[in-house]
Amino acid sequence: MTVDPQKPRKILVIHGVQTGTDEDIDSDQKIKELVINRLAGTHIQFDTDIYKYEGISDDALERQKKVFGFLTKALTCQTPFSGLLGILVESGVDLIGDVVISLREGDTASIIGDGLIRKILEIYDEGNPLYIVAHSLGTIYAFDAVNKLIKAENGYFDREHRKTWPVQAMVTMGSPIGLSMFGRNAVVEFGVGRKYFRWINYWARTDPVVSGSFYGKPQEGYQIAEKFTTSTEASGWFIQDRVVDTGKAWLMAHMSYWDHPGIGDDLATLITT
Repeated sequence: MTVDPQKPRKILVIHGVQTGTDEDIDSDQKIKELVINRLAGTHIQFDTDIYKYEGISDDALERQKKVFGFLTKALTCQTPFSGLLGILVESGVDLIGDVVISLREGDTASIIGDGLIRKILEIYDEGNPLYIVAHSLGTIYAFDAVNKLIKAENGYFDREHRKTWPVQAMVTMGSPIGLSMFGRNAVVEFGVGRKYFRWINYWARTDPVVSGSFYGKPQEGYQIAEKFTTSTEASGWFIQDRVVDTGKAWLMAHMSYWDHPGIGDDLATLITT
């Protein structure tokens, strides 16, 4: 099976750790607005879609939240800031729980990952060229999905023919994939050929999710390309790093990618070339 270059491009957004519910997530619309602005009137048909998994994570966290309920009460009982503390503790359990789920090789992580692959293949079956944009924890699921599809025996990702690829390129933002806790340090090789899968990784020096520093200590030399690129001819990956200075720190830096013009420019280039 192949995609049809004449059909509208599709940009699939994969969000990161979240609080709230699936209904609160509108990352795909942010990316759509960003790309439209950066296209500056260039005529190219595209649309955005989103893979939401917060509902799956929340269902798995219900028991953990009950366990941590006593902690919320203990920390917030009879304090002037009880309401605020309660929100912070509940949000913390939600965010940390999402990460714990992704680290486990268990049912919930598998459900999320398998659902993403199904979503990708649904778009592939429709014949639309697909580009992935993933943020934060979503980059782990995106990375795994692409590698599994490359490794699959179904004939996806013929290196000589990009039309066979379910995913044409991937952009990651604020990714923790370089941290040892996630255990990702290699890509699945395509085999010898002429085409390259493009992966562009954006990171801010003060982003605590990238550095693993709770205080968002500025980091130097965090290069995804150096970590994942191999020198073998069979690799087939073209990986680029984009270091951004948002002027923000800690979690504000981590959330600053969504309206970064450079990301819009790269996406505009990817979908038009």
